Amino acid sequence: MRYLKRKNVIMLKSREKAKYSLKVKKRGKWFYSFILFKVFSGGMAPLVPILIVNEGGTPTEIGYTSGLGSLASMIGGVIWGRLSDKLGRRKIFMSLGIFGSTISVILMSVSLSIKSLIFLNILYMFFLAATIPLPISIISREFRKYEINEAIGKFNKLGGWGWVGGLILGFALINFANPRIAILGLGALGILSGILTIKRIKEVPIHPSRFRVNGIIPSLFTFHPRKITLSTPKLRDEILRIVFISSFLFWIGSMLALTQFPVLAKEKGLDGETLYFVSISSSVTSALTYQRVANSIVGIGILNYVNGLILRSLGLAGLLFVVPLPSKTFLLASILVYSILGYSWAMISISTSSIISARSSENTRGRIFGSYNLVCSSGAIIGSLGSGYLANNIGMQGDLAIGLSLMIPAIYVNSKILKKEVQPLNFGLFERSRGKGLGL
Repeated sequence: MRYLKRKNVIMLKSREKAKYSLKVKKRGKWFYSFILFKVFSGGMAPLVPILIVNEGGTPTEIGYTSGLGSLASMIGGVIWGRLSDKLGRRKIFMSLGIFGSTISVILMSVSLSIKSLIFLNILYMFFLAATIPLPISIISREFRKYEINEAIGKFNKLGGWGWVGGLILGFALINFANPRIAILGLGALGILSGILTIKRIKEVPIHPSRFRVNGIIPSLFTFHPRKITLSTPKLRDEILRIVFISSFLFWIGSMLALTQFPVLAKEKGLDGETLYFVSISSSVTSALTYQRVANSIVGIGILNYVNGLILRSLGLAGLLFVVPLPSKTFLLASILVYSILGYSWAMISISTSSIISARSSENTRGRIFGSYNLVCSSGAIIGSLGSGYLANNIGMQGDLAIGLSLMIPAIYVNSKILKKEVQPLNFGLFERSRGKGLGL
């Protein structure tokens, strides 16, 4: 009798295990439906500045385009993050972001002035902001805590290759057609991506921890506020405060240096194809290293984050020396520099997602990610608008030098946490891929 009971228990456990393993296999399948959207957004990344430059845009107008777009992204990041937390829905707002950004882009194909392009880019960036923090929130809910870093790495790796595909497609379209036809082609992919996202993403419900009082499970009451505020949450976590401050400086410095690159390329006698070449080199490097960076995360990711900031500094320093080079050498050197920048972005994006996921709870994660986007967008706005002013008054090299100098305090403010972790800054270059490190 005991043998039969034991046998039945084993069979039940086997069934539960098989049922769980089937669910595990289905998790993350929606990552693949998101690739098309990354193709769309990747192809659009260089197209907006190309359109502005083709319409005769000045460095100031390029700065306004980037700065106001970042402002829209900042506002959108806060709104989408807060709404998704308050209403407990991620999928609906992410789908709205995909369709909204796609429609805004399609309208760009018929815009006739720089002002209308800037306005539509504002709408595009506002809706695009919904597709940045919300996928990470869905991943954090769908996967177990120890699986999150690997899942984020896989999501970014697939998205990175989609981004590369979009850059290649956009490059082909502007060569065989023109930028406005390229916009329509990419917009069709965006719409298809939105349809696939609606079908594929299944939101995992939140199961509150049940506890018993004298053997009875008490009722759970929830309160849904009628008023949604957009104030920034107070960050009591010291690590998150430091990451937010350093990210703010990182984005100011990066946008000071990178916003004016289309103008610099035009001064060298290079066309819009140059932007696609350097963007492809950066995105290929990111796509190749996303998963390996995720596997190399040490602790919650602070060390990897600082490594990424140091690499970004090296890339910006290289860009500073590229400015006086002749056009052919300039292009080759820019591709190399942008590869370094792509590597640094893989480290920074993965590590910040890991840090925020580790240091926030489920009911505040979307809000924290939205606030992080607000901080980053604020830095990007200041850097973008400041780049036009500095380029006109002290020249490109002066603008780049100031951007590079801001990386120093960004790295320094993380030194307190690094002292506690006591980890070597080896960038994970010499470790095997199955262990810690990038296996390079």
